[in-house]
Amino acid sequence: MIAGQHSSATDRACASVSHLRGGGSLSSSMMSSVAFLFGPRPPERLAANKCPSKEKQNTCNRRIRDQKLRLPFWLSWLFRPGSRQTENFPEPAAAVMLQGFDWDLLSTRNELYKLLHKNIPSLAAAGFNVIWYPPPSASADSQGYLPGRWYEIPHKKELQRAIEQGEKFGIVSMVDVVLNHRTGSKISNQTFDWTRFEQPDWEEWAIVQNDWKCPPEEHLKYCPENCTCGGLDTGENACFAPDIDHTSPRVQADIEAWLSWLQEAIGFHAFRFDNTKGYSGKFVAKYIDSAQPYMSVGEFFDTNRDLLESWIKESEGKAKTFDFGLRYKLKDAIHQDDYSHIMDTFFGPMIWYATDSSVSFLDNHDTAGLLKDRFGTDDQIAMGYVFILTHPGVPCVFWQDWFGSNQRTIRDLIALRQRAGITAHSSWKVEAATKGLYAGYVGDSLAVKLGGGEWSPNTGKATREWERGASGKNWCVWIRSSSNDKDKLQPLDGQRFVV
Repeated sequence: MIAGQHSSATDRACASVSHLRGGGSLSSSMMSSVAFLFGPRPPERLAANKCPSKEKQNTCNRRIRDQKLRLPFWLSWLFRPGSRQTENFPEPAAAVMLQGFDWDLLSTRNELYKLLHKNIPSLAAAGFNVIWYPPPSASADSQGYLPGRWYEIPHKKELQRAIEQGEKFGIVSMVDVVLNHRTGSKISNQTFDWTRFEQPDWEEWAIVQNDWKCPPEEHLKYCPENCTCGGLDTGENACFAPDIDHTSPRVQADIEAWLSWLQEAIGFHAFRFDNTKGYSGKFVAKYIDSAQPYMSVGEFFDTNRDLLESWIKESEGKAKTFDFGLRYKLKDAIHQDDYSHIMDTFFGPMIWYATDSSVSFLDNHDTAGLLKDRFGTDDQIAMGYVFILTHPGVPCVFWQDWFGSNQRTIRDLIALRQRAGITAHSSWKVEAATKGLYAGYVGDSLAVKLGGGEWSPNTGKATREWERGASGKNWCVWIRSSSNDKDKLQPLDGQRFVV
C-alpha cells in the first residue's frame, strides 16, 4: 500500500476515532467500557524520561528498576540480575521445554497457573526443565497477545506461586513477551485513536509512522501523516494493534526496565520473544544483553533459510528460534511416509544448518488453535516426538500432547534422550531418508528409525550392540549398550531385529 494514494484519508484520520483492531469506529459506550477495563492512569515514571544517552543507559535502567520495585537504593541490589538462585538449572543446550498452555486455557489464566503449580513435581520428574508461560500482562484479548499495561499482572499471586514451585524443582520459567505491538488505554489528542499507553506511559511518539490498519480500514494508519509519530518500522506490519518504535531510546529503556522487572519482581529467568518478524533482530540482541536471561527464543514464523539465517545474524546468535522448517518437513514426511525431502537445503530443518539455534516442536497454541493445523493423528504425533526428542536442538513439547494419549511415549523418549546425553550440540548422521524409511544415529548413543521400512543398527553385527529403548507403530529407538554391559550382550544368531 502506497501512503500517497490515501493522503486525504490519512489527513482526516487525526479527526476521527477508529477501533484499535481496525474494525470500524468506536461508540462512546465502547470507549467507556475500555476506560473502565484499564482503570485510572498511574503516576508518571520520571526515571524513564531521563535516559538521554547510550553511555548512561545501564545506570538509567537500574534507576527505573528500583523505582518500579519501590525499593530504597541500599536494598535494590538484592533484586538485580543474578540475585535469584539458578545454580540448579541445567545448561541451556540440555534443556527440554514444555509449552505450559494452549489457546483455550489462556482465557482461564487463574486456573492455568494453579494447574501448573500442581503439576510441577511430576513435570520435573518427567525430565522437563523449562516451562514456557503465556504473556502475563493485562491485555485487550483474553489470550494476552494484545498487551496494554505491562506492569499490571492479572492473577499475579498464583503466577508467582507456580514460578517459585518450579524453582524448587529446578525448572526455568520462560515468559512470552510481546514487544512488536501494544494496545492503548486512552485516545490521543493527536491521532484521535487509541495511541495513549499506560504502564509505561507512552503516546504516539512511541509507535512507528508507517503502521497500517486491518481491513476494512487498510488505507488508514494508526499514526497518520500529520500526527507526531516515531520512526519507520524495522520489520513487518502488524495491522491489529499499533507497532512499537524500537528505534526510540525511551522505548528501549522502558523495555529493558520491564524485562528486568519480570525477572526480579515476578521470577522469570528466560524469554520467548513473540512475532520477531515485526522488528529488527538487533533489538532482540540489545534486550538480551541488558537482561542476561538463562535462555531466549524468538518466534520467526518462516521456513526460508535465507530469512532465518539473516535473523539469527541480526540477533547476533543470542536467541534461539523455533524450527518451523523442521516442523513442516517432518509433518509432510510422516503423513506421506516419505522422508526423501526432510533434508531440504532451503526450506528444511534448522538442525541441519543452525543446530545451536533450533528449538524443535510439533505444535503450539497457534497451529493447534486459530490456524487449526495440528501435526496429525496420535500415532503421527508420537512419530514426530520420536524425531525431535532424540535429535539435536532444544525440543519443546506442546501442552495438549503431554496431557494427551502420548504422555507415556513422550516420557520414555525424554528419559532416553537424557540417559544418552543428547543435547542441542549432539552430532547427527543420517543413514537413510527414502520412501518408507528414515534411519539415523544421534551422537554415539542413539539409533532411530521412522517409517514402514525395515532397518536395525544391529544388522550384520555378531552381538546385539544396540538395545531397544522404546518402540511403537512404525518407529523404534535403540540405545547403545555401555562398555560395562559388553559381557551381557546376546549373540544375534543371524536374526534381524526389526520393528
